[in-house]
Amino acid sequence: MKRVRHSRSGLFLIELMICILFFSITAGICIQFFVKSHNMSQDAKNLYQAQQEAASMAEILEKDIDSLDNISVYYDKDWNQCDKEEKMYWLEVTQTQNQVQEDDLKKVKIAVYSGENSKGESLHTVKGRDIIDKYIPERKFLERCIK
Repeated sequence: MKRVRHSRSGLFLIELMICILFFSITAGICIQFFVKSHNMSQDAKNLYQAQQEAASMAEILEKDIDSLDNISVYYDKDWNQCDKEEKMYWLEVTQTQNQVQEDDLKKVKIAVYSGENSKGESLHTVKGRDIIDKYIPERKFLERCIK
């Protein structure tokens, strides 16, 4: 009688293929998480920068409200000021009512948008009294001290 010996290499190859499949699926899922976390980090960075630019503009307007016209400031992808044609983000200051009186930030709207076209997505918007409350806290403190 002849004994037939089965090769164990077939079983080893199947196990190896299952392990490679498992690690490939796991790596694909991890890569998706890394990409999503990178996008969330970039969005948070852009939101923070938009808030900083709005705060800067609020402080400028608080010092010189008389020169208020509709103001637009354009930024490139790294938040450096640029021309309108190269914009990736932009800040707009508009009046919510026709007349802005001296030292009256209550009728002003500061908005920061993203996108290359003129109908961009709003990143951050501040209107009226919120400008004074959020971005000019020392003024609020002084108003309390005077009363």
